[in-house]
Amino acid sequence: MFFLISILIGIFSFFEYQLSKIFKFRVFLLLIVGILFFILFGYNSYSPDLENYKIHYDNFDQEYIKLRVEPAILMLMKVSQYYGFSFQGYQIIFAFLTLSLFIYSIFKYSPLPIFVLFNFYFIPFFPDITQIRFFLGFSIFLFSLSYYQKKKLVYYLLLILSSMCHISLSILILFPFFRNFKFFRNQVSSSVIILILSILIMTIQKSAIAPLVFLFSDKHDLYLESNDQTQIGTLILFIPFFIINNIVIFLDNKYSSRFEVILEKKYILNQRLLVDLIRFSNFIILFQLFVRDFSRINYNIYVIVIIYFTYIIYYYKNKSKLIASFVIAAVILYNLLLYYIQFYMLNNFQYFKVINETYLSNYLF
Repeated sequence: MFFLISILIGIFSFFEYQLSKIFKFRVFLLLIVGILFFILFGYNSYSPDLENYKIHYDNFDQEYIKLRVEPAILMLMKVSQYYGFSFQGYQIIFAFLTLSLFIYSIFKYSPLPIFVLFNFYFIPFFPDITQIRFFLGFSIFLFSLSYYQKKKLVYYLLLILSSMCHISLSILILFPFFRNFKFFRNQVSSSVIILILSILIMTIQKSAIAPLVFLFSDKHDLYLESNDQTQIGTLILFIPFFIINNIVIFLDNKYSSRFEVILEKKYILNQRLLVDLIRFSNFIILFQLFVRDFSRINYNIYVIVIIYFTYIIYYYKNKSKLIASFVIAAVILYNLLLYYIQFYMLNNFQYFKVINETYLSNYLF
């Protein structure tokens, strides 16, 4: 089921690429893909975390739930309960809010949004629909970026709202400050700093960082019990994202002026911001070694990496179909490699059974 859906989205992506000049047809295809994502998310009847979300919804007014769930999610539960929605109804509302913001943002930032969603389907759609609070928060953050240039107040308000959906997104508050450092846009300096600090962090005794972790959120105390092998595993799983991020940064440093000539103005306006966000995601490993929840941010910012590659594909589409085809193939192959590393080979290939069961368990299928 999982792979059948991917083939279908891949076919739509092919037609999007071939018929990119027919705007209404592309929007129609995107709408179909959006509905498919909505069904997978909103009508999901099984996932590793779904029972917990049901318990949260049924007992949202209990004190122990209030301590574990962020205020924006509690408010959404309260409103849904007030209007008499069942958990399934709440789930549908959640999916609609999340995907409306998410798909609209991708459509706004990318000339090939279905291609982005095709890659997103492998990484990280599955963890996102099993960790729905984070997915909504990240969708709000992604939407907020369109206000960063001209309406900073709106951007910060939406950023705060996103962190009120999932506390880990509060780390993105540091993004504007990192942009002011001179080393931030120097690829070599940034990479060296990340490497050295990562090694130093892994030598720190966990008892020394306990107050910092508790200050962020007391529910993360279990990470203090993790051993050194866990930190090494966290670093290893980060490396594939670090590699592809640096490929994008290198290409942008060398060729961005070429891409800007042919890109539409609406894409150029966001290009610098999106690349800086990719730069910032490299630094998240420094926080991820303390709290593993930050890995979700790396997974989702990978969507922005794919958006950037659609600029390259769009640039070469009419100049050299061979180069455009090569970039498409390279992105898909790397994406599948990431999927293999992150999910398929996890726990001796057992985790894929959970993924497939999640997609097979749907109220409408």
